[in-house]
Amino acid sequence: MRNRREWIAALCLLCGTQQAVAQLLTTLFPEGVPGYGSEQGVTVQSRERPEYDPLGIRANTVIIQPLLTTSTGYDDNIFAGSSHLGAWEIATRPSFLITRDNPSSTIAMYLSADDVRYFGESSQDRTDGTAIVGSTINFGHDILTLGAGYLARHEDRTALDALPSDRPVAFSVANSRASFTTTFGPFSATPSIDLNRWHFDNTTILGVPVNEASRDRTTAQVGMTLKYTWMNAREVLLVTRVLDTHYDNPVPGTPTNNSASWQALLGVDYDGNTVWRFRMLGGVEYRQSESTAIASQTTGIAEAEITWQPSGMTTMRATAVRGIEDAAQTGLSNYTYDSARLSLDHEYLRNVLLNASATVREATFNQTGGQQFGFAFGAGATWLVNRNARLSLTYDFTDVRNAHLAAGTVAGDYTRGLTLLTLRLGL
Repeated sequence: MRNRREWIAALCLLCGTQQAVAQLLTTLFPEGVPGYGSEQGVTVQSRERPEYDPLGIRANTVIIQPLLTTSTGYDDNIFAGSSHLGAWEIATRPSFLITRDNPSSTIAMYLSADDVRYFGESSQDRTDGTAIVGSTINFGHDILTLGAGYLARHEDRTALDALPSDRPVAFSVANSRASFTTTFGPFSATPSIDLNRWHFDNTTILGVPVNEASRDRTTAQVGMTLKYTWMNAREVLLVTRVLDTHYDNPVPGTPTNNSASWQALLGVDYDGNTVWRFRMLGGVEYRQSESTAIASQTTGIAEAEITWQPSGMTTMRATAVRGIEDAAQTGLSNYTYDSARLSLDHEYLRNVLLNASATVREATFNQTGGQQFGFAFGAGATWLVNRNARLSLTYDFTDVRNAHLAAGTVAGDYTRGLTLLTLRLGL
């Protein structure tokens, strides 16, 4: 029953959170909370290791899992500029995952903070926070999933479409969601609703104050996922979504970015209980702006994930996403976003894990034709010392290039290398 609930939660995520937002909301939520997880299948990194996993604090059906992660390392380009300016950093990330599980329902709460400090460059310091609660309730073969959360984050210049601000731009997201899955024979239907309230703090660019109130917005998304199971863990999916975006404080004299979008995707989720597992969805999105000055847009969209696990020691995963996102710059309504990632995890020893990844990204601004291209690769090793401690060493390299974009519109061309030594402690 637990595995089924986790699958339904993941399916709810698929139909309810792939939104047209510049910050790619799905990447901001943690694992472990019903309705908010995004890990599909079991990999070398995600599978349970009873002798090395923290036990947590147990009280009847309640489990409290506290974690404290601290990292130190060197960022060789903290401003993501053409002239490198590096600094040593230290990051501290405490978190608590509290879960209660019984045969008819699961409820979980997640609380975390993320504090990053740069030696000699305090202007780049930031503190983020997360508070999320989610639940699944079983009604026989039907399942209700509920969730609510609040995120406080900062937008770095290293992201595509990021402003060339003097310091990370603070923003917050208040989220609530609900879905209900009903099953009839080999068919199931999952209607869902997802609401978000975005708020951005003001910033400065080259010392000049910039009001970011024009980016504050509310998004409402209604979705329906229809599924047909022709064999166990082999399904055909039809996903439809309607997304309404309303900006609270449009800039006078510029076209409003209010819009409505319609999406439809058809695909398969296939687990052959062999070395291959894949989930692929493809379709179309039509976006209509409230302003007649902004042309309507139709584009192909896709979500895909392919996992190859030739043995229990190695997992290779490829993912790809294509969609329309809201632009950060005043006067630009949206851009088309494409991203693909290939990752490799390998269990060198039972308590030594190796990983490597490569990512390519592209943003094409639909009103100007300008583009941003991003390439990144990373590698790391993790030593599972015991069930309470693990130590990781990672290196990540990023390269971003712009084409046909006005200077000062977004952060310029840059390369960046980040080396971190991370200690994670858990009970």
